[in-house]
Amino acid sequence: MSIICLSNHRRQHLQIYWNSSNRFFHSSGYLPVYLGDLLDFVCPYYENENFDQPIEYNTLYLVDENDYYHCNTTNHHPLIKCNKPFDTQRLIYTLSVSNYLPYPNLPEFEDEHYYYFISTSSGELDGLDQRSNGLCYTKNMKLTLHVQKYARHGYDQRRKASKLIIAKRTNFTHIGSTKRSFSHASRNSPFVYLFFLFCLLTKSKI
Repeated sequence: MSIICLSNHRRQHLQIYWNSSNRFFHSSGYLPVYLGDLLDFVCPYYENENFDQPIEYNTLYLVDENDYYHCNTTNHHPLIKCNKPFDTQRLIYTLSVSNYLPYPNLPEFEDEHYYYFISTSSGELDGLDQRSNGLCYTKNMKLTLHVQKYARHGYDQRRKASKLIIAKRTNFTHIGSTKRSFSHASRNSPFVYLFFLFCLLTKSKI
């Protein structure tokens, strides 16, 4: 599979196969996530060296938007080097989408921001540290991570907005009816006063 999602009520745990053969890179390369999510970049892995397809080696980088479009990693540090495709223990880089990260070379993720990942390796072992073009250019090996706001948060905000609108409408209706009642009483105030006086006199006689 291109992307695997293991989720619970609070967070998603996504796994993306960081290999140029992944169909995900042949499409948009766009992935929406939320704060608190986990994202695994799974390096290429082969069970034996007699695999009938080319063995891929690559390096993962987090870059800025400009270098993303120009396939350039010259000014960026590697997050992981996928250089052990036959290891029994698969190489995986786990990224925590958090607004507080105690790790070097990583930003603090924020809502409604975009983050860019690419690989400029050639795909060969001797091109693992290549810093321009490479698989990013030849295989479109790039990922745009879009940190979105929580759906629950948006729902709560809509509820609050709805309550405010209802309150305003209620107040407006209440004020309107009060004004109408008051103006009606003002026009008939002499009759109301006389009626009230009549009731008092009648009661005193009884």
